[in-house]
Amino acid sequence: MKILFTLLALTLSVATFAQDFSGRATYQSKMILKDFNEKVAEDQSKISQDFIEAVKRASEKTFILEFTKEESLYTEEQTLELPIAEGKQKNRVILTSEDSGTLYKNIKENYFILKNDRFNKINFIKDTLETSGWELLTESKQIGNYTAYKATKTIKREETVQNENREKNSNLLEMLDKKDPEDWVYVAWYTPQIPTPNGPGKFGGLPGLILELHDPQQETIYLCSEIVLNPKKHIEIKVPKGKTISKEEFEKMKKEWYEKMSSQKY
Repeated sequence: MKILFTLLALTLSVATFAQDFSGRATYQSKMILKDFNEKVAEDQSKISQDFIEAVKRASEKTFILEFTKEESLYTEEQTLELPIAEGKQKNRVILTSEDSGTLYKNIKENYFILKNDRFNKINFIKDTLETSGWELLTESKQIGNYTAYKATKTIKREETVQNENREKNSNLLEMLDKKDPEDWVYVAWYTPQIPTPNGPGKFGGLPGLILELHDPQQETIYLCSEIVLNPKKHIEIKVPKGKTISKEEFEKMKKEWYEKMSSQKY
């Protein structure tokens, strides 16, 4: 009951603020490579330290979430590659996921459009937002100037395998001989002080902006490093333009692409 009273008080305090607002949140991502490091410790001959560092660098990205009350746009900030020290081998690792690309979310109408360029083609994937399944907990902590509350979401292993097909960042997972856990437990820390059910990537559906997210499937943590509310420069959310396809159509395209690639002889 305590969390309900706290959320009610915070909701009342920002009621006017919630009527018309916009903002920009900056997220930093970082991959948690516990299994990777353990595997390397077992067999140094298979994976070099330089390669480990390359994987870590590839996972450290910056994302910008621009949002209004009803819409948002989530993009990756492009950065220049750091120079490699003389005499060192250049290991380049590119980590991608199903969410890679420009992501538009329409909270009012409950859908998203993801623009990405996977499989040598630009796709505009349209589907409904997955915002349910969160369990709100009483645990809280301070993140910057905001009080954040903990929420968890559990996705069973069989659902993940069926929906995502354990796609192939799997080259890395197979190298580690990694097994899927029984389920994925996502952990989010959100603040009702910023009353938008939004967050990094496709995540949202909580009574406040997600400031920290632990994604066990991608073994990645997203941390909000900066928030600017109602900036002087007006935030205008533009819907990605292009012919949209459904998630099912994209999955079919992906399957056909992998089959084509696997049938090629080298």
